[in-house]
Amino acid sequence: MSGATRSEESAHAAGPAPLPAVLGVTFLGSVTGGVFWVGIFFVTLEHYRFSAIRNLGLALAMGAVYALVARAAGRILAILTRSRGPRRVLTGALGVWGLAAALPLLSPATEALIWASAVIGAGASGLVWPVVESYLGAGRHGAELRRALGWFNITWTAATALPLLILPWLAGIHPLSALGLSALMNAAAMLSLLLLPRRPGTIHAETAGAAIGSEYPLLLKSARWLLPLSYLMSSTLAPVLPHRLLALGSSGVPESMLAAVWMVARFLTLAGMARITGWHGRWGALFAGAASLGGGLALVLLSPTLSGVVAGLALFGVGMGVTYYASIYYSLSVGHAAVDAGGDFEALVGLGYILGPIVGIAGRSAAGAAHAAIGTVAAASVVSALGAILALQPYFAARRARG
Repeated sequence: MSGATRSEESAHAAGPAPLPAVLGVTFLGSVTGGVFWVGIFFVTLEHYRFSAIRNLGLALAMGAVYALVARAAGRILAILTRSRGPRRVLTGALGVWGLAAALPLLSPATEALIWASAVIGAGASGLVWPVVESYLGAGRHGAELRRALGWFNITWTAATALPLLILPWLAGIHPLSALGLSALMNAAAMLSLLLLPRRPGTIHAETAGAAIGSEYPLLLKSARWLLPLSYLMSSTLAPVLPHRLLALGSSGVPESMLAAVWMVARFLTLAGMARITGWHGRWGALFAGAASLGGGLALVLLSPTLSGVVAGLALFGVGMGVTYYASIYYSLSVGHAAVDAGGDFEALVGLGYILGPIVGIAGRSAAGAAHAAIGTVAAASVVSALGAILALQPYFAARRARG
């Protein structure tokens, strides 16, 4: 690398990456994320005739690969950046993800390709998001970081809901059109990376430390239990939700659009938190998020009416929004926006993706198909109770510290 190039790169890294550029990559990649983590289960149900158990198995495989890659993201990036910068690594990961999305289009009747697409795509995305989050957070602290996260959260939640809202139209063109859309979005995301600097902004530990509240480390510990718990519930719900809505009847509204209710609620919650200044550093926000998650999941799986399910989806979305926003803020604040901080955050998301299908499979296996919803709620309640107990330990430690 020439001296001029080094100087240019150092100049780029001196301040935070341009927020519009980060948000552009986030939006395009999140459309693909919406297809892979929710929309794909509608594709497998309608095109490949997957049962709820097979959908849960697919979700389990995706979650395991995602968690492993995300947890190792910092080490993977350190190895790859010996010969290329973070932006080139991000370009490669997006490219692999896009190619994985296009795999089933080569032979739509071959079921093995949808499995390969889902697992390879999940692994690639496990590297994408820790790097994007480092670009987002590096060089930003306190109120500036919260504002950036607000725009980030609004962007990705709107983008992930988009595939579900247009899935009926895409399915009318071709059963696998949603996967084709993902491949196109990732190609566009790769082009938009040209607007990013070669590396994330410089991390100033002293400035970052001054913006951290005294209880942030304890709030982070609590959020680290609630975050996988929220995704456990989400990944328990997503594979069986198409079957649940189909059984109750959708009153003429496509099932995928009803499923998007919780994503819309999450979007509105994140948008509201971006404008409210008093939630950070407060334990009540985490408690409210946890209660909304549990109540929403129970309503979705147990309500005998479609309106009750929709209300449960909305409540569940509020809980997902609160726990996600708090978790990523404390993680990037305490971890100084390093790739490892984003990797740890995304690995916890992946842990939820692993545990959710296991809970769903256990609940259905124990209670049988006729009482699958009750069995799933019972299994989720046991795991959630354990998670809640662990999440409360940092709160009690904070109370003891205050005297």
